[in-house]
Amino acid sequence: MTARDWFRSNGYPEVAQMIDEVMAELEERGSKQRRNWWQVCAGGPGGKPREVSGREFPVLRVAQIRQGVPMTANAICRNPNEEPPDVVKTARWPRKPSKRLARKRR
Repeated sequence: MTARDWFRSNGYPEVAQMIDEVMAELEERGSKQRRNWWQVCAGGPGGKPREVSGREFPVLRVAQIRQGVPMTANAICRNPNEEPPDVVKTARWPRKPSKRLARKRR
């Protein structure tokens, strides 16, 4: 399930619409840029809303929970029982072992 699908089916249709508009603009420009929309909706430092393509995205409590950032007072929550979807792990960008751990193993 994509972030847009989750937002649309859980009471945040305006956020999904904003994402659709930004993605259409990027595609129109020929950009292949990818975004983590959960990160965008989790907000910046101190819960400051993030801006993408001239649009200010609201800070969502569920996105802050999913991203593991502290919840802020300005975070929007439409359903106190909402659960974010699990993070899907892919093998696309595997983490490399840190050099510090590699030295300890020798």
